Amino acid sequence: MKLALITIVSCMALSVKSLTHVTGVGLEGKSATADALLPAELHPRMPVIDVQSTDLICRTSSMSAKVKPLVVEAGTNIGIVWDTKNTSPYTDAHPNGPCTFWLAPYASKGTGPVWSKFQEFKFEGSDDSAEWCTSKILDKGYYVLNIPAYIGKGKYYLRTEIIDITDAQKSNYEDFTAGPRFHSNCMVLEVTSNSTAPLKNPVSILDVYKKLYKTPLFPKGTPNGKFALPGPAPYSGDAE
Repeated sequence: MKLALITIVSCMALSVKSLTHVTGVGLEGKSATADALLPAELHPRMPVIDVQSTDLICRTSSMSAKVKPLVVEAGTNIGIVWDTKNTSPYTDAHPNGPCTFWLAPYASKGTGPVWSKFQEFKFEGSDDSAEWCTSKILDKGYYVLNIPAYIGKGKYYLRTEIIDITDAQKSNYEDFTAGPRFHSNCMVLEVTSNSTAPLKNPVSILDVYKKLYKTPLFPKGTPNGKFALPGPAPYSGDAE
């Protein structure tokens, strides 16, 4: 399969409209390619609204697809590039809201309580300069993500997720015409590390998201960024 090369820095000049799916990943300061991305089986710009669907995990069932893992050293940064050319077929606006980042051992195939959240970005900053994660990505067209130093050597799925909170004051109950919209993508990393520590606080994606079926993510009257995202708080400690 022929894959287009995407240079992270060049994305700054593009007209940013979408952010519905990841198009490339690479080491910080290097070119990003689609080599490590799992193929999307859904329309790549269509969000997942049903929080009881397995599509919520990676928007694909091809967890064993042959891809070329991105080799990255624990403690260093990667750059993740989002689509900046096409709007979503679900909405004319780009997603607006927080981001979450998760790792799971590749051998797990992403099934069960194997996902460890290691970073999230909500509404952050001081006073007038505060912004959502999506605004931060829109500024550059990409997101710089640190792979924590405590991550043990091995092969992992990296799950990136943008949560569109446009209708997040409602639940995803019954007809799925309202509620938060989830734009998740997964890729494969080969982490080099001196550590052999397992991932911390792993959970099942479906178990932690299912409460949103009848409970709004962003209850009415909640200040921006003052609500809990699905799953535990990101683990930020050192390996034992």
